[in-house]
Amino acid sequence: MTDPDRPSPTEELQKRVKAAQDRNSGALRDKGSISSNVGTGMGVGVKVGVDLVVGVGVGAAIGWGLDWWLETKPILLVIFLIFGFIAGLMNVVRTANQSIKSSGADSEK
Repeated sequence: MTDPDRPSPTEELQKRVKAAQDRNSGALRDKGSISSNVGTGMGVGVKVGVDLVVGVGVGAAIGWGLDWWLETKPILLVIFLIFGFIAGLMNVVRTANQSIKSSGADSEK
């Protein structure tokens, strides 16, 4: 009924399906890496902006609170604004270094 030299139709179909899945997964992997790099870049940009704003905001809040509590109006606010800005910049530098290291590791693959 069946030829012993010829593979069964289900085996042949399974091989063809597997080959098609391999081709499609390779194309999806390439497309996914491009879009994930764009998403990662946007995420880093948003994180940098948020780090700066939050650092200054927290510094201003601490300075204003201490000025109100100690009745030393604007001096502590100014000092802690500067500290918040410095902390925000340090976070930006840390984020940039991490981004450079991770992009360097990705490009080596």
